[in-house]
Amino acid sequence: MTLALTSSLDVLATQNLQGEPDDTLHAVISRSDPTLIRVDGHRISNIYGTEGEFTATPEGQTGAAYIKPAGDKNSISIFVTDEANQTWQLLLSVSDTPADTIVIASDKKTVSEPVFGRDMERNRAIKYMVLALRSPDQAPEIEVRATNQIVPLWTNALFVLTGTTQGQYSGEKYRLTNTSGRQMIIDERELYRKGVVAVSIDRPVLNPGEVSDVYIIHEGSHE
Repeated sequence: MTLALTSSLDVLATQNLQGEPDDTLHAVISRSDPTLIRVDGHRISNIYGTEGEFTATPEGQTGAAYIKPAGDKNSISIFVTDEANQTWQLLLSVSDTPADTIVIASDKKTVSEPVFGRDMERNRAIKYMVLALRSPDQAPEIEVRATNQIVPLWTNALFVLTGTTQGQYSGEKYRLTNTSGRQMIIDERELYRKGVVAVSIDRPVLNPGEVSDVYIIHEGSHE
């Protein structure tokens, strides 16, 4: 079954994504067929994101992986890490089209093992904070404190602070619920304020009753 999928996908179009590790890249995946993702020159070691939004199946011989949406969302966000510990965030639009292949090409040929601290490159450290909030076991150096605090945000939206971190950068994890009767489109720019250096939204489009995790990273400690 795997070999048949590989043969059929290889003849389709390829989306070539170029970017340095920790860049956010955009691509399109099929709603009905598995899309092949590979990193040029490296094997994929991990694909992670919001649980239940997609399935990821490794292709053991090549180090690539197949990804397929698990629901009817119009977009999903995933993180792809390769064997050299390079990580990219992929914002994927889900389309009713045949599957093709996504190829991630790094601008950096070799990357050393990331060590969290003040010597870590700025953008990488910010991404690492988001990773700690999303998957604490992937960033054990960072302590994530669980909270449960409702924060006023918008009308017809429930915004709950569920986790915080402190350090060179501080981070907050929120649970956003669309309590309205209409579709909600979340613009990251609306969440920026003084001191905020990054905002990441797992699901920028929410139908009534749907939920998304939101991550906000600040420069330095934040009270």
